Amino acid sequence: MLQAIREHTQGWIAGAITTILILTFALWGIHSYFTGPTDHHNVATVNGINITKDQLNMAYERLRRQAQAQYDIAITNQDAAALKNKALQALIDISVLRYTSIKQGFRIADQQIDFYLESMPEFQVDGQFSVDRFQSVIASTAMSMSDFLELARTSLLIDQPRLGILLTAFSLADETRYTIALVNEERNIDYMVIPFSHFSTQSMMITPDQIKAYYTANQNEFMTPEQVNVEYLLLSVNQLKITFQPTDAMLNTYYNNNINAYTEPAHWKLMTMTVPVAQNTSHEQTDEAQKRAEETVHALKNNLSLTGDFHDLNKGWLTLNQIPTELQQSVASLTTRGQISDPIQTADGFVIIKAIDYVPPKTQTFNAAQDKIKAAYVRQHAEEQFTTMRDQLADLTYEHPDSLESASKTLHLPILASELFTQDKPGKDIAQYKKVREVAFSGDVLSAQNNSDVIQLNPETVIVLRVKSHIPRTLLALKDVTKQIEAKLALNEAEKRIATLTSTLLTELQNGKDPAQIAASNQLTWTHANYMGRYATHVDPAILDTAFRLPNPTTTKQKTVYGNIRLSGGYAIIALNAVKSGIAKDAKQNEIFAEQVEQSEGVLEYELYKQSQISDAKIVTQMSTDS
Repeated sequence: MLQAIREHTQGWIAGAITTILILTFALWGIHSYFTGPTDHHNVATVNGINITKDQLNMAYERLRRQAQAQYDIAITNQDAAALKNKALQALIDISVLRYTSIKQGFRIADQQIDFYLESMPEFQVDGQFSVDRFQSVIASTAMSMSDFLELARTSLLIDQPRLGILLTAFSLADETRYTIALVNEERNIDYMVIPFSHFSTQSMMITPDQIKAYYTANQNEFMTPEQVNVEYLLLSVNQLKITFQPTDAMLNTYYNNNINAYTEPAHWKLMTMTVPVAQNTSHEQTDEAQKRAEETVHALKNNLSLTGDFHDLNKGWLTLNQIPTELQQSVASLTTRGQISDPIQTADGFVIIKAIDYVPPKTQTFNAAQDKIKAAYVRQHAEEQFTTMRDQLADLTYEHPDSLESASKTLHLPILASELFTQDKPGKDIAQYKKVREVAFSGDVLSAQNNSDVIQLNPETVIVLRVKSHIPRTLLALKDVTKQIEAKLALNEAEKRIATLTSTLLTELQNGKDPAQIAASNQLTWTHANYMGRYATHVDPAILDTAFRLPNPTTTKQKTVYGNIRLSGGYAIIALNAVKSGIAKDAKQNEIFAEQVEQSEGVLEYELYKQSQISDAKIVTQMSTDS
């Protein structure tokens, strides 16, 4: 099955696999599902496997950050409850799918994980797997190597039945023809547009009493916007990086503690020879094969003639983690060109390895890597300091809710100030963030005059704010908005007349009156669009959408079916005269449609499989996600 994964790492399959992998990474939290969590209180049990409160909290926190980053909003209590439920359901789904895959006999070998990760573009530089890039990505996830690899194993394990279903789905010829007939369908339509300008707003008589009545009934439309400006403390990783200057001793210690990050691993070019052993072979036959393998090694080491040939293991340079696990220990001992290993017993027989070439590990000196070391150490230090100071910022601004002074002095952060801004319109600086504007105008901050909670602008920047000044909404004078109201009432009246005219004309057409005559008598144009597909671009999309929603005239026993739709600049009446089923343009398009139907069938089948496994699973929720 992993071969199928590698063969389908392009296009929609790759998207599906990557989505599952990223979803698993995003939801699982810093400690994986399979390592011991710190909080043993269970929130759910799936087929006897516990999901802990600790895992749920980490999954929720990642979802919360994702939601804030994606939608730029402050998370309400209601939102938090919904996200927690979503996080719990995702953990349950993954638990069920992993349990099912194992129960059905699916397994993932270490070598399969290696090959899969090496093929991912996220871990490549110039098209080749990069150890530095791989380590950098792992570091950015705040996971250990073992956690990261276990997550990859889980993702690939879940994907085996998924891909088995997706890659074996098929479509029948009739299904493909029906889909083509629907998607490539063409409709013969005519239409007439009645623009708002058909009734001039200049001729609308709007009285002062109407203007005053509208002003009185809709005063919210004529209020100046409420404005505030805030003072705030800003804490960021970049800010801390700039202010930290490490000593040479600090950098040397960091270098020595992380020497592997600055070491290029050993590389081998290898050839192998296998003395085969069939499955279910007797002990005597296995012993005989081992004896032949040992004799072969002896002959090779003593330059004696023998039967059998070596074969390239990979036709290129290999690092140890790219070599099958069962061979790694023997390969590690091959440190000279031409060296030959002792026989290694595998599932296929006894393998003999020959080192064609070898490059030992190479460690960058401190001086050569100094810039890299300093950048990494400064970032690590800044991130650690950021975490500590964020907690201090939260505590100090909560303990002193009426001022930022205490936190400013303790943390040595200057008190900054924003310009005036409204709640609905993005402003400059921090007012560009919707979550900042929502918090600034919240009751606790604006009315109660408290400091805000810590607001995360991005993963590396947080602020705490409080209102500095407030300008309430005020009602504009009637004389200042009279012309605005008059224009709006005139437009409203024009829209009413257009809507009435549209309804009248539609009734006349449905009663059999000639469309061209109706159009001419109303100084309008009746347009013959003829046949067009559902994705045509030379007609207003609203007109086209309405035309494809109208019933087929053959099903209504009417020669023409009429409908109408409101457009941005008026109304339109549409006439549907005939419907023509779509056909494939050529064999290639037919093939593409067949593939799309197969994909849709596969997605549906997998969703049904997934839901059936969840339905059959023994799922017990022990506590509310609100706790």
